[in-house]
Amino acid sequence: MMVNTKNTVKILKNIFKRELAWVWVFGFVLSLVAAALSAGNKLPLGKGDFVFLSLVALLIALYRPRWIFFLFVGSISLENVILTGNYIPFQLRPYQFLAGILILAMIILFISKRIGFKFLKPNWIDWLILTLVPLSFLALIGASNKSISLKNNLILISFIALYFLVRNFLRNCEDLAKTSAFLMISFLTTILFGFYQVFSDKLGAKSFEIMFGRPNSTFAEPDWLGIYLVFALAVFLALIFYFLRSKRMLLISRQYIVLFLDVFIFFDITLLILTLSRSAWIGAAVVITFYFLALAPSRKTGAVSKYVGGWKGFLRESAIIFSIIIASLLAVHFGKLSKFDIFDRARSTATSEQKITIACENSADIPDSIEDIGELPKYNCRHINLEEINFYKLRGKIVAETFRKDPNVRTRSEIYRESWNILKKSPLLGIGYGTITEKIGVDQRGAGLNESNVFLQIWAGSGILGLMAFIAVFGYLFIYAFRRISPICPMNRFFGCPVVKDDFEKAMSVFTVLGITSLIVPNLFNAGLFMGIFWFGLAIIVSTRNIRSDSF
Repeated sequence: MMVNTKNTVKILKNIFKRELAWVWVFGFVLSLVAAALSAGNKLPLGKGDFVFLSLVALLIALYRPRWIFFLFVGSISLENVILTGNYIPFQLRPYQFLAGILILAMIILFISKRIGFKFLKPNWIDWLILTLVPLSFLALIGASNKSISLKNNLILISFIALYFLVRNFLRNCEDLAKTSAFLMISFLTTILFGFYQVFSDKLGAKSFEIMFGRPNSTFAEPDWLGIYLVFALAVFLALIFYFLRSKRMLLISRQYIVLFLDVFIFFDITLLILTLSRSAWIGAAVVITFYFLALAPSRKTGAVSKYVGGWKGFLRESAIIFSIIIASLLAVHFGKLSKFDIFDRARSTATSEQKITIACENSADIPDSIEDIGELPKYNCRHINLEEINFYKLRGKIVAETFRKDPNVRTRSEIYRESWNILKKSPLLGIGYGTITEKIGVDQRGAGLNESNVFLQIWAGSGILGLMAFIAVFGYLFIYAFRRISPICPMNRFFGCPVVKDDFEKAMSVFTVLGITSLIVPNLFNAGLFMGIFWFGLAIIVSTRNIRSDSF
């Protein structure tokens, strides 16, 4: 297919005549600069600089609230960029700063009766989410360190405020489309900085990685980057699903849009592989499985019952996704982008055994497998890091590989067991956010250990009622959407078969299923409740239930 260059140039000129296009460019540059300044230890800002920036941002928010909202969306992945120093008692990330400024501006505009829209009336899902706040204060009764738990409660309030902020700015299809465009800022920034870490480490330059050989990009750790990338994958797959089915006239050919999305998925999956985050890998696998399920030709009747192309279309799209995954694996392998054995890492997910590098006095001492590295001295061996291999070889040591029981599996088992023992003391009210971290200590890096499960995190911080509310929200949203994308009609004996009005509604249901999967499955092994993308993603998922295709 030949590209019409004149039409493409005309389209781009029309796009950049619009003010939001320049806001997008500004937001992209701002995110890159913020990530670079943070990596170069040029942040946090001084007190005077922070006050000046706050005043400028507030004035812009009063003039154009949506500009600040879209900049907030574009900065949602800047988790390890801290703007504030010790002059205020808490750390502010760019998205928290912009959200706070925007909320303040909305309050001022509301008081002065100059706000341009009515605040959203909360639905029952919003109220259930809001109950996490008072329940978290009840949990303070059982908290061993009330000051730490109170601080975490305030952090929870800030994230729920972020949730309601997004809910108020997402009302129709146009809002959703613009938000998706600005979300690309965060994705591109994350991908660019992530691959910068990969290649700088490969070339011997400073990579700014938190963990050796594992990119964390703009996040505090690789597992959190993995959660973000799985959510981005869910967004891209839902968009592909929509564009494959939609008959709406577009400025750019659908084939080009889908091609761009496939390219983004390639970079997404490649960086996801390099994080070595097995919880994120499992999340991505489940997301892709549900996507294939949504693509399968349906046995239901109705206007949108069949996927375009039937089984042929299903097989074609499945082959494309599998080809992207294979291309990513080949790029990592032949490009030698990872210092670790990716396939061994994947294998250890099933076997709970981990390959490690050891240095021994002679080859006869090398064990085939061990329980833990504490056994190595009796074999005249020691565990070494990959960057130490040449050091030990030059000293005449025999460098080899052996298998040990994966310490992460053991650590998580111990965390779950200890968390359960602590929670048993106050199962109804909970024990306060942050209490388990205080009880079970820190890891080898000195970072505080947490519950390693978002459901345990909710239970600990908001009690059994908070856990029930959390499960009710995610369970209802998932089942409601899943019944609309399933090729069969689950639970039709009790609830009947849902009617999907148009392709847009089904695409939103696909996004809901994939989005919830991307947020929950990796967080079965992580406690990512205090991540911006978690609440941002949840707000979009809840908002899409009320958005209709005729709202463009």
